[in-house]
Amino acid sequence: MGTVVQNRGKKTRDSGIELLRIILMLQVIFLHVCTYGGYYDTATEIGGSVEFIHRIIWLCCRCPVYVYIVVFGYFSVTSNKTLGSIKGKILKMYLPMYFYSVAIPFLGELFGLWTLTDSNKYRAFFPLTSKIWYFMTLYLLVLILSPFINRCLTRLSKREYTQLIVILFLLFSVWTLFAGLPETKGVIRLDKVISESEGGKSLYGFVFMYILGGYLRLHVKPHGGPKARYLIVYFALAIVNLALWYLVDGYGEVISYNSNPFCIIQGICLVLFFRELHFKSHAINHIASLNLGVYMIHEQYLARNFIWKKFDFHPQWIYHSHIKYLAKIAIACVVIFVVCALIEQVRVFLFAGVRFIYQKITDHFKTANAKE
Repeated sequence: MGTVVQNRGKKTRDSGIELLRIILMLQVIFLHVCTYGGYYDTATEIGGSVEFIHRIIWLCCRCPVYVYIVVFGYFSVTSNKTLGSIKGKILKMYLPMYFYSVAIPFLGELFGLWTLTDSNKYRAFFPLTSKIWYFMTLYLLVLILSPFINRCLTRLSKREYTQLIVILFLLFSVWTLFAGLPETKGVIRLDKVISESEGGKSLYGFVFMYILGGYLRLHVKPHGGPKARYLIVYFALAIVNLALWYLVDGYGEVISYNSNPFCIIQGICLVLFFRELHFKSHAINHIASLNLGVYMIHEQYLARNFIWKKFDFHPQWIYHSHIKYLAKIAIACVVIFVVCALIEQVRVFLFAGVRFIYQKITDHFKTANAKE
């Protein structure tokens, strides 16, 4: 999934979107620092400028999950492949998922990092249905559905597609937001309509984002270069969101939704900016290819608990130096990314080695049979 350019007869990914993928994963890790590392609670406790800065940064990192799916839809919507022809992609996605689901808990127990319960052991062998990673489960389901979705979307006129986007935006974003606000949720409700929306963390929202990505690909023409206005709107919406947080009672309950309208529009702005950022970097492309591994390693529930016990974000740091505290958070994000990327690289080498040995064995038997 990515734009490609010709380089001496070889296809090379355009690195603009790949750079965006790396930024998105760092945003994901930052959100986990806030949630599991306690930065959100600490910043709120300290208050003042610390809380304000935290909220601004946090609101600029609210849309990475949805942007991944928008990018997925953007590059996949024009594919004419059938379910049968994407079996390789499905397997390529599922095998690392299965590997980490089994390897992390049992290796962790082997090295004394934790003790597995029977539930931990059973879950490890069913990563898709036990939702070890909600994102991976939904991503894989959207991948399976994508051939059918693509056939429908590419047959729509621009007007019909626009109407579909507006309806889905109102249903899965605007409606969801007002249904979560204390002042309006008694009048605007989701139960038995989209009862499992989970603030956008559901198959509904992921399919909507895939469809939105397809719309950007098919009906929003490139400009021929990155436009600063998209970044300006991106940051402006974070400020608007922050203002609503302070001014509207109960808005804090819905501001964290992936399906928040401001977050969705911010995500669109990021995609439209980075798709026009044309350059080639093998290093960036390779690092971006490790992203899902980074996510699966640090967000596996046992590894996650272990990681955030190691990173202490005690408020005492803030009293020594605001800059040191922010630096510690930045360092934590980078360290987690780098360490997980290195582990994923080992997994890639391991899988490549297994494929190489399998191919050699297969070729040997083919040669032996041909001689007979």
